[in-house]
Amino acid sequence: MSALLVHVTKFSSWGSEKLGCRSQDAWLDIVPGSLKIINFFWASFTLLGSLGVLYISVSSYYGGDFFSFISSEFVIPFLPQGVTLTFYGIAGLFLSLHWWLLLFWNVGSGYNFFDKKNKMVCFFRYGFPGTYRRIFLRVRIEDIQCLILQANPEPSSGVLYMQTREQGTIPLTPVDDRTPRNVIQKAWDLSRFLSVPMEIVPYS
Repeated sequence: MSALLVHVTKFSSWGSEKLGCRSQDAWLDIVPGSLKIINFFWASFTLLGSLGVLYISVSSYYGGDFFSFISSEFVIPFLPQGVTLTFYGIAGLFLSLHWWLLLFWNVGSGYNFFDKKNKMVCFFRYGFPGTYRRIFLRVRIEDIQCLILQANPEPSSGVLYMQTREQGTIPLTPVDDRTPRNVIQKAWDLSRFLSVPMEIVPYS
């Protein structure tokens, strides 16, 4: 995989970013978690879909009499189709529960705090309940080797990473959302702010 290693020499402002703020010596970047509209959609879609599948399987078990508005002519036999639908319906409920728990706990949310005055970068993320519910990591600015932008074919989109000597590669933007707006502009500005090189690699 080819890569382009560059040093930022031109500064561009990033004042349009809503999820964060910046001063001369500090940069606070808010990272959105699972609490997104698209996740609400999939949680609702899987819930309604699995309930619909279970609805049909229960109707097949009772021969259409359990729900009076379903004609017995359209009821599928319980064996084997009804049993199969029951399995898929239960699996869909568990998948929907997973989505709703992600939304409730807002997994993946947190912040990146870049402190030039104290020469420290702090990362905070919310995880699943338990030992790793709150994840906190500190990296010295001098340990940062470069920023890595995994660019998408779409304009101004991709995933931004930070390469460090001890902790390895740390994602700065959500890896499950490959189209954050203005990520290229953010990468240039952050590279300039931290005085570190930026490496651009194509998404594969």
